[in-house]
Amino acid sequence: MDDNVSGVVWALRETIGRKTLSQLDVDARDGLVGWTHSFYNGFEIWWLAGMPIMLVFVLTLLSFSLASGVSGLGKSVNWRSVLPKPAQRVYAWLSIPRHIAVIMDGNRRYGKTKYGAGVRGHSDGSKTLVNFTDWCIDAGIEALTVFAFSTENWNREQAEVDALMSLFNQFMHEIVPEALKRDVRIRVLVSDGRRLPAYIVEAIEQIESQTAHCSAFCLNLCVSYGARDEIVRACKKIATEVVSGETKIDDIDEELLSRHMLTAGLPDPDILIRTSGELRISNFLLFQIAYSELMFLDKLWPEVTQDDVQRVIVEFNRRKRRFGK
Repeated sequence: MDDNVSGVVWALRETIGRKTLSQLDVDARDGLVGWTHSFYNGFEIWWLAGMPIMLVFVLTLLSFSLASGVSGLGKSVNWRSVLPKPAQRVYAWLSIPRHIAVIMDGNRRYGKTKYGAGVRGHSDGSKTLVNFTDWCIDAGIEALTVFAFSTENWNREQAEVDALMSLFNQFMHEIVPEALKRDVRIRVLVSDGRRLPAYIVEAIEQIESQTAHCSAFCLNLCVSYGARDEIVRACKKIATEVVSGETKIDDIDEELLSRHMLTAGLPDPDILIRTSGELRISNFLLFQIAYSELMFLDKLWPEVTQDDVQRVIVEFNRRKRRFGK
């Protein structure tokens, strides 16, 4: 225990202890009354000294990861299972978000800093995505939607775009076996697929069909995606339905538009996380995050750890969601 903390606790116990002893000297003459006071003072000592210490202990456990070094989907340890019983009960009181969305920013900067090559940062970022998915599953979260490649990213240098497509193709093929083991459904959300290479389109079809029956968790990968494109696409579909007589103009509302979004069938994200310290939404899920809690992490995406997931959940519970009320 820290010397300052132990000193405060010692002084508190000394003060309360002297008060308790003086009261016992007086109350001893009254028999039962003295016993009652001793019981009360004992409880008082526990409440003032013991309870704060226990709370500090529990909160410390919640703030540090007890399961480390996850190398692949399905290989992590549920950190809650190794907490002491009191800490497990405290964690049980927390409200777990159903759906988290993440802007995985900072891969290039990480690669340039660590390896001198931005592209290598994307490889580390894909490993973090696997780990992050595991941590979400362990925490009880139902869905994760990540911004993997935006429509604006096509404007980057062709060598980097080619490397990203190759890495994405490798990722999709390697994650399928573990996804099937953990009953994870993988969906690839594309708002504009005109520039996607044929081998990527084929890989997307394969991974979605192979995991379509999975239902324990949903991982959504936004690729060649832009929120404005998504909204325009949904509006065009609705307009086509109106022209064909399938839908009436009076039937158009938020719920109908939601059913035409790429995330149809999923709850809107409870939390939107962006890494790298940037404070922007960057054309990501503009319709779906209307009431999401926004959290910005001042670290690059490959640097994210399980501690960060735990802190996000605690912060989510600290906030009061009013939904405009």
